[in-house]
Amino acid sequence: MTNTSETHRTNSNNHIEALALSKEFMSITNTDDIDAAMMILKQNEWKIEQAISAYFDLEQMDSHKSNDGQNQTFPLDKRTVSTNNELSNVKTQFKLLSWNIDGLDENALEIRTRSIVNIIKKEEPDAVFLQEVIPTSLQIIRTFLPEYKSYIGNNQGYFVVILIRQDLFIVHGFELISYPGTMMNRNLLIVHV
Repeated sequence: MTNTSETHRTNSNNHIEALALSKEFMSITNTDDIDAAMMILKQNEWKIEQAISAYFDLEQMDSHKSNDGQNQTFPLDKRTVSTNNELSNVKTQFKLLSWNIDGLDENALEIRTRSIVNIIKKEEPDAVFLQEVIPTSLQIIRTFLPEYKSYIGNNQGYFVVILIRQDLFIVHGFELISYPGTMMNRNLLIVHV
């Protein structure tokens, strides 16, 4: 009888942990389908970071295939998840580039900015965080990187810029929070994707 009691307690604890992970997953991904959340977590061996990453890496599919178990998908807040782990056409990693481009040094600014653009094109990051950008550099960046949507911290003096790949993210909005008492126009730029 003790063995059955211990097994029941273990199963109950596992269920409670699965429910807690599912709720955390739903909160982070802004979804409300607990069954789908549990499915994604189970596919990713209950590793929440891996499951969240897989969720956000999946491409939106236009149609659902038949219910014969092959490539069956379930809608999740405008994104889909394959139940048989076929991720051949899905991006599975996120690449971020962060760079202080030293826009305040106007020595060879245009050449340096074009070099920055070339490196961004070569590296193909999903998002780019740039610091010390000035209007001249921003114009070059926007001209030669049309695949990125740019968000700027402000447009006075030098500022931060976040570049987001337009083909990968749906931007829900952005915020600019000024630091109180700053003498250098510092602020916090947040892009919600």
